[in-house]
This record gives sequence, C-alpha cells and structure tokens, in this order.
Amino acid sequence: MSTSRQPAIKRPGGRTAEVRSRINQAVLDLIIEGGPDACTFSAVAERAHVERSTLYRRYPDRWELMIEAFLDRAEADVLPDAADNFADGLASVLRKLAAQLESPVGSALITAAGALRSTSGTDYSRGFFDRRMAQLDPMFDAAIRRGELAGTVDREALFTAAAGQIYFRIFIAARGADEHFIQSVVSSVCWLFCSPSVAAKVSLPARLA
Repeated sequence: MSTSRQPAIKRPGGRTAEVRSRINQAVLDLIIEGGPDACTFSAVAERAHVERSTLYRRYPDRWELMIEAFLDRAEADVLPDAADNFADGLASVLRKLAAQLESPVGSALITAAGALRSTSGTDYSRGFFDRRMAQLDPMFDAAIRRGELAGTVDREALFTAAAGQIYFRIFIAARGADEHFIQSVVSSVCWLFCSPSVAAKVSLPARLA
C-alpha cells in the first residue's frame, strides 16, 4: 500500500525566492567544501550575504537548512521529464539521479545523510525521503490514470527498488550508472510493479557485464 507523505511545499517567489536560492547554494557549497560541520548558521549567513536572524527565523536548526538545500536541488535536477509512459518517466528520473549522485552534490548528500544518522536524525532522514517522494507523485498519479500501475501500488517500495540500485552501483560497486544499466533497472522494476500488459512491452533486462 502507498504511504502518506508530506505535501510538496509551495515555493515563494520574488525577493523571498532569490534569498532562498542564495541560502541553498551557500549550504551546498559549504558542505561540498567542508562537509556538514562547515554548514553553520554563521558560515551560511556570510556566504549567502544574509543576516543570521533570517536563518534563525526560517530554520529550527542547521539540519533543516541542509535538507531544504538538497530538496531544492533535487526538485531542479531529479524531477521526471514529461513522458507518455511510466517506463520513460522513471528512466528520466534515474538518469538525473545518477548524474546528481556522481557530482560533488551527490557526495555531499551521502556525507550529510551519514552525519544525520550518527546524530539520531532519523526523523530528518524520513522527512527528506517523504518530501522527495512527494516530488514524484505526479509521475505515479499519471501512471495510475493510464492503468500502468495499480492504485494501491507501494510507491516507496517501487522507487526504492529503482533508486536503490543506482545508489549501490555508484557508491558501493563504484561503477557508473550508464544508460544500459538504467534501462535494465527500469525493465526489472516494470516487470515487478507494472500491469502485465505494460510489463510485456518492456524488454527484459539484459545481463550486465
């Protein structure tokens, strides 16, 4: 069964959006340069050219600051392209995810996630994943309307089955997630989760070298 998630956050515009963009970029730059420990309110305020009081008003602590920055980048880099079918939409997400994970931002995300776990930040990690899943809801909703996925599909299980292979390939196996690998992941996931008529149209995954 699909689980409840936090709704996607409505993004502000104008001056507020510009300040938020500077803050998020400052957070990412600092984490890439010095890891989570470098991401203090003072350092972010100085890098983003804002008052520390601005950060204190918006974020309860620096972990929320980091999560917001990663979610902002995820929204820009990992949202699915418009597609006529679920397989193509999922492939677009996985391509973007692989590109992000192979970039300095991806390494910073993994470092920050590890730091969260070591500081008992389970709620933060769950919050990040919930909001990441909410960003993908339109792709799942469209697939359900087209009859490619059942309305009761476990969205988290599906995305974990797909994205988990990308994370493992890049960070554990230390091998790039090229197009051949991504298409293999999409094929296997569609055979597991999509309707039989849809799965039958997707090639079985080729054996990886």
